[in-house]
Amino acid sequence: MNALDATRKWLRDKCPLIDKHDRFNANYLGAEATEYTLRTGGESHKTDVLGYDMAEYDLVFVAQLPFGAAIAPNLSAADFFARLSAWIRGQERLHDYPEVSGYTVTKIQASNAGVITQADANAARYQLQIKLNLEEV
Repeated sequence: MNALDATRKWLRDKCPLIDKHDRFNANYLGAEATEYTLRTGGESHKTDVLGYDMAEYDLVFVAQLPFGAAIAPNLSAADFFARLSAWIRGQERLHDYPEVSGYTVTKIQASNAGVITQADANAARYQLQIKLNLEEV
C-alpha cells in the first residue's frame, strides 16, 4: 500500500474524529455537505549510506464541512481540525503510524490545521497538512 492509501486507511480506521458514514476519498472531493479527502502534496527522496530510500511525503487532508453566517458550525470545524492535529501528534508520541508497503514510517507531523481554502454561503473546504518520513526496509 502506498503512502496515500496507507495514511487514508490509517485515518479512516483509527481516528475517532472521522465519521465512518461520511465519504473519505483519495485525491477527490465531491459535493456532499460533509466529505473528506486525502491528497498528495509532494514527495522527496534521498538515499542513505547503505543505498536505502529515505522518503518524505507531503499529504493534505481536506474536509468539506458546513459553513456560513451561523457561528456554531464554523467553531465546530475549527475544533475538529484542532482535535485532528492533536490526535496525529498523539499518534506520533505513541509511534502508531500508517503501514506503507516496503517502508517503515519514522515520523508523522501535522501542520496548518483548519486553513480554509474555499468557501461559499453553505460550505467550506478546510485543510490540514501531514508530513510522513519513511525509511525503506
